[in-house]
Amino acid sequence: MGVSTNSTHAEMSGLPIFTFTDFGLAGPYIGQVEERIFRIDAGLDVIHLVADAPGFSPVSAGYLLAAVASQCGAGVFLSVVDPGVGGLRKPVVIKCGGQWFVGPDNGLFAPLLARQGEAHVFRINYKPEVLSETFHGRDLFAPVAARLAAGIFVALEPIDAPDFGAADVMQARCIVYCDHYGNLMTSIAGDDLEESRSLLLNGELVAHAPRFEAVPANAAFWYVNSLGLVEIAVNRGSARQRFGADVGDPVAIAG
Repeated sequence: MGVSTNSTHAEMSGLPIFTFTDFGLAGPYIGQVEERIFRIDAGLDVIHLVADAPGFSPVSAGYLLAAVASQCGAGVFLSVVDPGVGGLRKPVVIKCGGQWFVGPDNGLFAPLLARQGEAHVFRINYKPEVLSETFHGRDLFAPVAARLAAGIFVALEPIDAPDFGAADVMQARCIVYCDHYGNLMTSIAGDDLEESRSLLLNGELVAHAPRFEAVPANAAFWYVNSLGLVEIAVNRGSARQRFGADVGDPVAIAG
């Protein structure tokens, strides 16, 4: 199968590409990815949403990806957190409404699939001229994302959605991202937690407050952040330092 019908071309041509990676903005990696995109179509818009997604933890990164994508419009999400690059995981494209996700089938898309009512999954059969063993983000996923965004033919094969254990994914509660302020985003959706409940992180209870100014300086609290995720913070301080916490640490819901 190829994505190249007139209706699909009209739907997709000119879509922006949103990058979500653990490559970092320093160093050569994100620039090489951009170069491969612009080889396909120099007129495409590329927006770097996240360049410091949790490395080595695709599922944790997936909670952040699903939350970030929920705040974006139509586009192609070049999504690469791929510690098993070159291994047995499949390269896939996932279509959810007007959004397309390109990346590895390694758990990164598990939270997205668990929360979506309907999604279409495709195996990527596109073969680039050169495919390095360790940089599929540049050599495979970037050209596929660019072709999708530009409405150019891509060889895709429909497959069943991977079974990552949707119930387990939805119930998982852990730290999924730490920003440069030291705030700790969790995998918990804000709609799933009542304000009267507290969180338990590394042996300490954390109560709810709606915003930073609602608590004294150096006080810890949880709130629902702008992505709709429950986040633990310290007013004028670092929750990461306060709790000695990092990505992957479990978070419990207390009474």
